[in-house]
Amino acid sequence: MKKRTIYYDNDFEYTFEPIESSIKTKKTKGGFEVRYLTYDENPLNPFENDEGLGNFYHWKDYGEEQYNRYCELLGYNPDTKETIGPDNPLAVRIDKYEHSGVAYSVAGEGTRCRWDTSNTWAVWYPSDYIIKELKKIKNKKKQRKQAVEYARQACKTFNEWANGETYLIVKETYNKDKKQVDYDCVGGYFGIDYAMESLKTDI
Repeated sequence: MKKRTIYYDNDFEYTFEPIESSIKTKKTKGGFEVRYLTYDENPLNPFENDEGLGNFYHWKDYGEEQYNRYCELLGYNPDTKETIGPDNPLAVRIDKYEHSGVAYSVAGEGTRCRWDTSNTWAVWYPSDYIIKELKKIKNKKKQRKQAVEYARQACKTFNEWANGETYLIVKETYNKDKKQVDYDCVGGYFGIDYAMESLKTDI
């Protein structure tokens, strides 16, 4: 039988280990309601489930299909990696900084280190949904500016996911004797600020 870990605070028994600073307790007619965040140890890859993020394509470590798409978007010959054409106007070059964690950033905007920064490690390209949104912008410079902003947002979400800043929102109900009656939880929250804001209303 698997041993169950029990977490206590103020005489409440919690189903999950709370992030202490996130605990919100209120009295109800039947007893108490407690909301809190806990780390999501098995989060879904957000780029497999969110059309609003776009995709990253990498020049190595992710297979031939990714490499070929990377070269296509950046105008490279896949056999020699020589430049044979311009970048796709909606593609955004992405740098990677890796040192006790990983951080993607729009090229030139992130941490610079001669040893730990890989220039143009990946390229971001919008999903079909984002392409439709971008095509609503007729001015090409503004369209490009918005594409870069989408890429920044994708980097932020990727960094949170890759570095374990992923959370579950938990709501537990108790009777007046502080005995648990029920609980519910929902995942898919990246970044502590977004998770704390969502804690107020999303469950």
